[in-house]
Amino acid sequence: MMHKICPRCGSTNIDWIIPQNWSQCVCKDCDYTGPIVEGNDEFAEEIRENYKQYLKEQEEE
Repeated sequence: MMHKICPRCGSTNIDWIIPQNWSQCVCKDCDYTGPIVEGNDEFAEEIRENYKQYLKEQEEE
């Protein structure tokens, strides 16, 4: 099953900023603003893992 996914954190908790402009969305989990991607649960999980790793690296700096 395909979902609309935040390309930054993998969340499906997203909304359109302006419904008339479907390509601009905001993620309610990480505040990403911009175009979204579509993918399955596996793809979303891969993005989430990469985002967690990125956050961990940022904390270490």
